[in-house]
Amino acid sequence: MVVHTFDALKSRNFAVYMAGQSVALTGMWVQKLATSWLVYRMTESPFLLGLVELLSNAPIFIIGLIAGAWLEKHDIRKLIIVMQLLTMLHAAIMAVLLFTNTIQLWHIIVLSFYLGVVFAIDMPARQASLILMVNKNSDLKSAIALHSVVFNLSRLIGPTIAGFIIYITSEALCFSITAVSYIPVIIALLNIKFRERNVKEAKKQGIIQDIVDVVKYSKNVYYMRSMFAFFIVVGFFSYSYTVMLPIFAHDVLTGTSKTLGYLQGFFGLGAMFGAFTIATFISMRKLSNSILVLVLIHSVSMIIFALSTNFYFSVVMMVPAGFGLVSALIATNIYLQSAADSSMRGRVASLYSIGIYGLGPAGGFLAGIFTEYFMPQVTVIVWCSIMIFAGLIYAFRLKRINKELVPVWQEFEKN
Repeated sequence: MVVHTFDALKSRNFAVYMAGQSVALTGMWVQKLATSWLVYRMTESPFLLGLVELLSNAPIFIIGLIAGAWLEKHDIRKLIIVMQLLTMLHAAIMAVLLFTNTIQLWHIIVLSFYLGVVFAIDMPARQASLILMVNKNSDLKSAIALHSVVFNLSRLIGPTIAGFIIYITSEALCFSITAVSYIPVIIALLNIKFRERNVKEAKKQGIIQDIVDVVKYSKNVYYMRSMFAFFIVVGFFSYSYTVMLPIFAHDVLTGTSKTLGYLQGFFGLGAMFGAFTIATFISMRKLSNSILVLVLIHSVSMIIFALSTNFYFSVVMMVPAGFGLVSALIATNIYLQSAADSSMRGRVASLYSIGIYGLGPAGGFLAGIFTEYFMPQVTVIVWCSIMIFAGLIYAFRLKRINKELVPVWQEFEKN
């Protein structure tokens, strides 16, 4: 099974893209930590921290599905290039505002919403494009998993770098680094080609009908409906760690930006191990069972983390927390894109993006409000307990899910 881990890299287009993407993703994580620390440093408000996180992702609710339906009819590669340029512009503006010492909270809020609009279009496009970069459909699992390995390696490196940069200089340099980091991926996208798609059928009906169709499809197919039901709960409550970690670093562990960098870095370390585990050891047919186990690992680890006041123990607990959550998200992404009808894949990718990057920040925002009135430890324990309960409900559905998926996996593996 290990020999198939790197199959997607045999496709030149995917390999070139990942080389550029690895730099851009590291820059993105540098920016994310810098934004979180900047907001909490300026306001010391969990509510505002959650609000900024929500605004940077909320637009996906409005335009995520529209983008998914639209991209099935148009050139995805050109769209992604434009989105990378617009993301670079956000980082450059933030760097200028910080270097000139003119940054205000409303700047961050407005620019976060702008970035959220860009992200709402870019994320489903990138998710749906992976299968167009590999030579054959069976390499999709490898492509998604390897993309996640790079994503989470950058999650390990980026926050750690950002924590030290902020401690030594300021957040301004972090945003400058992020702006420059998008240049390699733009160059890569200009030098690769995507596989041909048959878009003639997709153009016959309007975007609104496309959205209606994918919602009906996700509702009527049992193994899709069951996964989405579980995934919605996990997506909403798991992402709150992005809001809670700055609070734990500053208030519970009485640390600095370096403390936050270590927490997010070790979370990324666990996530990287998780991504490699999915790529190497988890077969397509075991995905549905693995997702349940991985969500439970994340939830239990975060509860233990919440009860700790020791810096070293807290950092260690970030490893299984990151391993469980990110592995579950990767496995869910592979599950949904592989099990979905090929004509629905772009729109299903949009639903996935909405679940993670739309519902997640909404859960984080609610966690921020909750933490205004209760201790942060209480918030984490309540959120994770809800995920565990949802996992138990999902467990009772697994037998039927796996039975219905047998012919689906057989058909997918033929292509």
